[in-house]
Amino acid sequence: MKNEILDEMSNTLEENGELRLSSYDLDIYIQSVNNKEGYLYVSNTNDEFDNSKEAVKWAVNQLDGLENIDDWE
Repeated sequence: MKNEILDEMSNTLEENGELRLSSYDLDIYIQSVNNKEGYLYVSNTNDEFDNSKEAVKWAVNQLDGLENIDDWE
């Protein structure tokens, strides 16, 4: 189940070009940036990731796990 949710979040990021995850006290945004070498994923904290799955896993860890995410889109 956990991997399915992470995959769904990753797919949303790839398809929409952005992803927002919210907990009771923190919002994290990730956007895709198309540079000359391909896509790069950048968070609102200026962390950079080479792929969407890495970015999503980082964001979930920042929110202390899937169980603490109130909303995502």
